Amino acid sequence: MINIKEPKGFKGELEELINRYNMEKMAGMPAFLLAEMIINFISMVGLSIKGTLHWYGCDATQEDKL
Repeated sequence: MINIKEPKGFKGELEELINRYNMEKMAGMPAFLLAEMIINFISMVGLSIKGTLHWYGCDATQEDKL
């Protein structure tokens, strides 16, 4: 999970981008929650992909073995 008390960093910049394009209105949630959800999604998808590649006996740099 993300450390909500960290300085601006990526999450802060993502929140600004979400606000700049009024994406919070489209999603119906505050920018800080939407940013946290996106960051968590990226993290979880990465873990799933790595797990799948490991199951097939390769790593993220050897996709051509699939």
